[in-house]
Amino acid sequence: MGSAECVGAKIGRPTTGRVSAEDWEVLDVLGRSLAALGLSAEEENTYRALLAVPDSDLDGLSHALEITTDAVREPLELLVERGLAKRVTDRRYAAVAPDSTLMDLLSDRLEQLRTGYEAFGELEQVYRNAQTRNGVMPGCETIRGLEALRSRVMQLQEQSREQVCKLVRPPLITDDSTRIDSAADRGVEFRLVYERSMLEDPGVMQTVRGAADLGKQIRFASSLPVKLMIVDDRIALVSDYGEYEPITLATEHPSLIQLARGLFEQVWPTAVPAAGGDCPPLSGDGLADPDDRLLLSLLLAGLTDQAIAVRLGVGLRTVQRRVRDLMDAAGVDTRIQLGWQASRKGWVS
Repeated sequence: MGSAECVGAKIGRPTTGRVSAEDWEVLDVLGRSLAALGLSAEEENTYRALLAVPDSDLDGLSHALEITTDAVREPLELLVERGLAKRVTDRRYAAVAPDSTLMDLLSDRLEQLRTGYEAFGELEQVYRNAQTRNGVMPGCETIRGLEALRSRVMQLQEQSREQVCKLVRPPLITDDSTRIDSAADRGVEFRLVYERSMLEDPGVMQTVRGAADLGKQIRFASSLPVKLMIVDDRIALVSDYGEYEPITLATEHPSLIQLARGLFEQVWPTAVPAAGGDCPPLSGDGLADPDDRLLLSLLLAGLTDQAIAVRLGVGLRTVQRRVRDLMDAAGVDTRIQLGWQASRKGWVS
């Protein structure tokens, strides 16, 4: 006996009323979709089982669903209240045809959504009016405190869809090398510019390496005017570290976002690219070793050999030897020539 027939036999319907396996697949899909209409999982399962037979009592339904009669009684009564089931005798119940009852539920839910949408517009206007009365520019708010800022940054990254751009100055607020946010995994593009002074912290160097390994585009700049974050060109955060805590302006104002984007796009082309594990493979005379590419990025960012050695966790002589090897590979005699050849050969992108 097939699985559909077994359930039918448990409920006690006539053998002529057996439901095919294909019908049960349809009922399964229907059951999973009923949550959108406000039905609980217990109600869905009970209604699904009741649809498969002409009628049944509590014992038959509990046997089919493999739960106690007490467990099936409440969802069954709720189905009766919703008009999805009906009593045919004092002890037996039958399902009401879905074509009428489910459409009524759907209509009710659509009406609720329409009303909610109208209420959203009214609430939004109340909020905007309150902001204006208190001297707050529409689309702007102030965020105070380290934890509040860190929470907002992570929230915005989680909500991002296309691109996140950052100008990162000390102190470091969030760790871009972690997978706490799933944005990078979802294909969101990250363009991050770190101020060179931050590389004096070995922990930041690990963050840079990890972020690059996640596929995030990393660049270095000698100095940055502000700490900035732009998400999908719909919201921008501009931060400054006050005497006791960070103070951040969050804005959705189109003109301010355009201004922030213009600033970022001025900095990005002049910043030095960093190499990472997910950099595209190089061909021809490209530099294959990711460690050498990272060393070259730090060198072009203006760090001294000693500073590079500390950041990479190697000795000074090792850095000097590797720089000499890079110069030999490029066929040049000076570090200035090395920078020019590295750009021409595509060792840094």
